[in-house]
Amino acid sequence: MAPLPAGRACLALLKASAAPGKASLVLPIGKPVIAYLRPIPTAPGCLDARDVALLSDWRNRFVKSFLTEFVAHPARTAAWLAGPVHGNDGKILFMVESLDGTPLGHIGLAFIDWTSGYGEADAIVRGGDAPPGLMKLALQTTLKWARDQLGLISLGVRVRSDNTALEFYRKVGFTETKRVPLAREEHGGDVTWSESAGLAGAEASLVYMLYQES
Repeated sequence: MAPLPAGRACLALLKASAAPGKASLVLPIGKPVIAYLRPIPTAPGCLDARDVALLSDWRNRFVKSFLTEFVAHPARTAAWLAGPVHGNDGKILFMVESLDGTPLGHIGLAFIDWTSGYGEADAIVRGGDAPPGLMKLALQTTLKWARDQLGLISLGVRVRSDNTALEFYRKVGFTETKRVPLAREEHGGDVTWSESAGLAGAEASLVYMLYQES
């Protein structure tokens, strides 16, 4: 397992290699390779317009899967990529692409604690016409890379209990550890779900899961 400082440098290098219209480092999916994980460019002024448009469209399509519900648009998505994603050394987002470069979805790693070696799968969305089993294999590839190359020791995911993807995570290899009730708040048309441990009769809960590699 790589030392954690080297893992942080590895993630930074992969993010820095991403630029629209240029070759970048990618993670191969499958043996033989059937698809790729391409790091999504996040540097300010160096975003990929197609990525931004797809991320916006897919987020709107699956808005009920997130803890924040709002209408995404390219300007807002671009600001998110160039700000919270680019500026966070514990966060990366990959586009899942077929061998011919067709975007099929995206997968991220986030909430990385380089001291403890913990990280989470994040922003997993199947947006295109991905063949059966591809997103599962893509996520397992991401998690293996996080362990083998970043040196992460423990990997988790958090998902809303009303999200149909809950069973998907179980099939990937995640095991539920706890549930925390979620409180719903609405402001100006945007909805935020936040943890509220003592809330009774909550509409949904946040399910915490840990990855158990088979």
